[in-house]
Amino acid sequence: MIIMPVVFIEPYGIRVVAKKGQTLLEVLRTASIPIQSLCGGYGACGKDKIIVVRGKEALSPLTSSEKKYLSPEEIAKGYRLSCQARIIDENVVGIFIPEESRVKKTERKVASEGYMKEYELDPLVKKITVIVPQPALDDQRGDFERIRDTVVKITGLKEIRASLEILQELPFKARNNGWKFSAIFWGDELIEIKNAEDTGGIFGVGVDIGTSKIVVHLVDLEKGEIKKVAFAENPQLGFGEDIMTRMTFANANKENLLKLHNLLIEVINDLIGQVTRESGVSPENIYEVVVVGNTAMHHFFLGLPTNFLASSPYVPVIADIVSFNAKDLGLKTNSRAKVTVLPNIAGYVGADAVADAVAVNILEKKDNILLVDIGTNTEIFAGNAEAMVTCSTPSGPALEGAHIIDGMKAVEGAIERVSIDENGNVEYETIGNAKPKGICGSGIIDAIAQLFIRGIIDARGKIVKNLPLNRIVKGTYGWGYVLAWGNETSSGKDIIIWERDISEILLAKAAIYTGISIAIRRRGIGIHDLKEIYIAGSFGYHIDPVNAIIIGLFPDLPVDKIHFVGNTAIAGADLALLSKKAREEAKNIVQRAKYIELTIDPLFQKEFVSALSLPHRELERFPSVAKILQQKR
Repeated sequence: MIIMPVVFIEPYGIRVVAKKGQTLLEVLRTASIPIQSLCGGYGACGKDKIIVVRGKEALSPLTSSEKKYLSPEEIAKGYRLSCQARIIDENVVGIFIPEESRVKKTERKVASEGYMKEYELDPLVKKITVIVPQPALDDQRGDFERIRDTVVKITGLKEIRASLEILQELPFKARNNGWKFSAIFWGDELIEIKNAEDTGGIFGVGVDIGTSKIVVHLVDLEKGEIKKVAFAENPQLGFGEDIMTRMTFANANKENLLKLHNLLIEVINDLIGQVTRESGVSPENIYEVVVVGNTAMHHFFLGLPTNFLASSPYVPVIADIVSFNAKDLGLKTNSRAKVTVLPNIAGYVGADAVADAVAVNILEKKDNILLVDIGTNTEIFAGNAEAMVTCSTPSGPALEGAHIIDGMKAVEGAIERVSIDENGNVEYETIGNAKPKGICGSGIIDAIAQLFIRGIIDARGKIVKNLPLNRIVKGTYGWGYVLAWGNETSSGKDIIIWERDISEILLAKAAIYTGISIAIRRRGIGIHDLKEIYIAGSFGYHIDPVNAIIIGLFPDLPVDKIHFVGNTAIAGADLALLSKKAREEAKNIVQRAKYIELTIDPLFQKEFVSALSLPHRELERFPSVAKILQQKR
């Protein structure tokens, strides 16, 4: 008889039969229990903490990653990293998942909508009423030809098409409706025949597959209205916060790729179900889905291999705009609905960035603009309709709270605003006005900016140790500054921004600023030639622009030139549903945009190293910050 290890998981009360050699993270995935695992299980984030309450001897010894991310006090209490603790014998193991490690279904501050340019309503999906002359001995045209001739006459289409499935049912539906019916077309393809009195409407779904979140819009294609919005965390987060980690997982074998693909299909179907239920619309009335996402998400959604996308020269399987049958992808819409994926520009400038550019109407811009979509990967456009360059920079997940000791996403209890006075006293605001649980990206930027202008940290992000401030502390993670004392927080622990956290943010902001600087230079313009700056994405939506300039994240320009435009990726997907012209614009943007690969650009290393300082090694690039420093110190 084979004895298998058993793991009891609390507070869920779940018992899982495991295998020797499995990590506790693998056991949790088997049980479908979500846990923070931002690095995908490589011991590089320290967020997947669990407490072993029974059977410590059945687990492998502490690893170097655990010694790095767990304090001596935590180790003494039985804390482990689930991705590092491996089962080594058949004894029973009991674990408890602490609150900070759980993935909660809580309201997150997400930009689920974004700026959308004006457009003329002209969707590819249309419903027309057709009255067709009935067959007769002196008119023996085929049923399809009879319908085709009528449709061509009333619509101006040169030709129409139909699938075998449509042809198989066409003679019955036409006759049952007395040769008067509603015909649903996707472009020139007949995809449905319905009763002429049908009042179900025609709808589309826009989908933005982000690295960390997925947003779905239900769009009324006849009225040109967004009827319902829903979003969810990207379920792939358990396999890595960043794109490269997920691609490494997917490239190991076909089963892994299929797992990531299926996770996306399942969550998108769930969101489609949510928006249709809440709006009283039948999924049968959804006739097109337009999807955008970065190039890796594009490939995962379509089930395309990412093996060659993950390594130089980072070539996608396909970059063009493509359309498929929804049922072939397993989407729960009308069985004949189409799925259209907008085009990619390069391996790391995907359909979401193209959608951003469509939404802000870059092809109509005579003046030079800067468009920056800040996320785990940050995409950048610089230029105008005449000439534009684009690039992508791996800004990483730190700006969303990952790799930050007390970092968290923008959910209830996250510190999102910070101000520090001349005496070092801290005032903060939390999401939902709840007791602070941690600090999210916008709060981290505020904190660093405020610490810098108050002289508490220097240009390298290091704390000035000789200041007489009781908030300056030295602890497990080195030197830090207390933002919230334990008696103020939900956990009873101090919330501290550490020098190590500041270094993570400086790496991210340096990557973004370097991308901006090089894109502008390669376009042949200067910072002051920019008429407008558009900041897209959920993260950008909540940034204080002044503090972003102070740390050197944004160029030093008047804040009235900076516009936070929200989720323009989903807005671009909606535009493609509502306007055939928007699809053509997407293709034109791909053709006109000159892609630059930052990692091989001669300016990259110098620009990046210079941008690691606050706000920049060349302070003359930030005259307004220099003025603030002079006034406040």
